[in-house]
Amino acid sequence: MTDHTTQNSFVDKDKYLAFELNHASYSINISLVKEIMEYIEVDPIPMAPEFIIGAINLRGEVIPVFDLSLRLAKQPQEITNRTCIIIAECQFNAQEITIGLKVDMVTKVLDISGADIDSVPSIGGQFHSRFVLGLAKLPDKLMTILDISKILTLDDIKLIEDLNNAELSESEQTDEACEDSPTLESATDEIPDEVNHE
Repeated sequence: MTDHTTQNSFVDKDKYLAFELNHASYSINISLVKEIMEYIEVDPIPMAPEFIIGAINLRGEVIPVFDLSLRLAKQPQEITNRTCIIIAECQFNAQEITIGLKVDMVTKVLDISGADIDSVPSIGGQFHSRFVLGLAKLPDKLMTILDISKILTLDDIKLIEDLNNAELSESEQTDEACEDSPTLESATDEIPDEVNHE
């Protein structure tokens, strides 16, 4: 006899990529993640908002890189050997956009059930942010799940379109780093369920 409860629980779970910003934990649905790469120098974009730190040429595609800490109105963090860029896809007005997200470190891949995710208003209203998709109830803490499609504005979309129509100055260092960056499959394989940061 099939255990429908177990089967439904398995189906209801989804995978999320967890990372840290300013010593706080966040995550995004892993279906949005194309790959994870070590932080590399980016080409600055003139007149861009402060939270867009530049752009990279990733195998011929110009990708704007957001400092996710600044975008969430937090203090910028110094770059360390654990700083990463998450290459992610998001939908904005039915348009698919690829962006890079600078984070302090990627920590783990989590299986989270939909039943364990609360919407923001149900938590008492203290997390009224348009960037937050929900709060996941983990055994030891709450995990903020971000809605990365909300980090873009119409001005950002215009900037990305302009970037795609322009030639980004090519850098051998950037190209080599991009070629050596791990794919999502290889990168997540190297991320343990738990990471000791001590």
